[in-house]
Amino acid sequence: MTKRSVLAVSVFLAATALGGCSTGGSKPAVPPPKITADTTPVPVSQKSTAPAQSEYYFTREITASDLEGRTLRELNLIRNTIFARAGNPFRKQWLRDYFTALPWYKAAAKMDESKLTALDRRNATFVATYEAEIPRADLERRRTAITEKPKTARTPEDLVELQLLARSLGQSSNEEGVEKTPLDTPEMLDKLLTVDQLSNFSRRDLRLLRNMVYARRGRVFKSPVLQDFFLRTEWYTADEKYSEVKLTPTDRKNIKIIASVEQELGGAVSDKEMGAEWFGAA
Repeated sequence: MTKRSVLAVSVFLAATALGGCSTGGSKPAVPPPKITADTTPVPVSQKSTAPAQSEYYFTREITASDLEGRTLRELNLIRNTIFARAGNPFRKQWLRDYFTALPWYKAAAKMDESKLTALDRRNATFVATYEAEIPRADLERRRTAITEKPKTARTPEDLVELQLLARSLGQSSNEEGVEKTPLDTPEMLDKLLTVDQLSNFSRRDLRLLRNMVYARRGRVFKSPVLQDFFLRTEWYTADEKYSEVKLTPTDRKNIKIIASVEQELGGAVSDKEMGAEWFGAA
């Protein structure tokens, strides 16, 4: 397991334990139930226009063989279907559009965590850990395979995939047709942000973005989650001599704008909470 996944898994387990989900940090010895026909995920190539609830949902322990060959988009759907069933109100547009089109999905004002079983939480952790373990060379190969397609041949799913790949690689997202956000394109922080630009951001993403303002000036982070995230990027360089004097007037205003949106959503998420969100919804 890589440093990134070890840090994220440890934080996630701490968070879920505090939330009353006893994971014990290891997979239980109880064998998973047999797979029934209606719980086996359907390949994306066989998707109907109105996918069934079971398409990306597992009522058994997920294994690596279930995830092999999956795109990052599919891995996100497998993980987020768990939270969609609990009514999670997705802020990310592509996830919100996907789940809203499903007849069984009912968005709540706030996700009902009591509907998440211990199995659900283990599966969410497993999927996210699997994604974190995908080798960088494999991610780059996947990105090249899409970017080499003629632009007219790229599907909406391809564009979502390109954004997810860019974020996993810690690279700026500059592909035509891919939604540009400040979290994927740090240079957007050179200008003043608007609240509308943050409407797609989860609390986790807002914390990352707020700290990205500091990271661009070389701040050294004590938080393992933040440190791990920024060390994956191509542009971050830690500066032991960092001070907030390096922040520009625009930096300071952007920090306040992001913080105001965080407050509207319930406040800044902590490291422990962020562990759950790291592997949780969106």
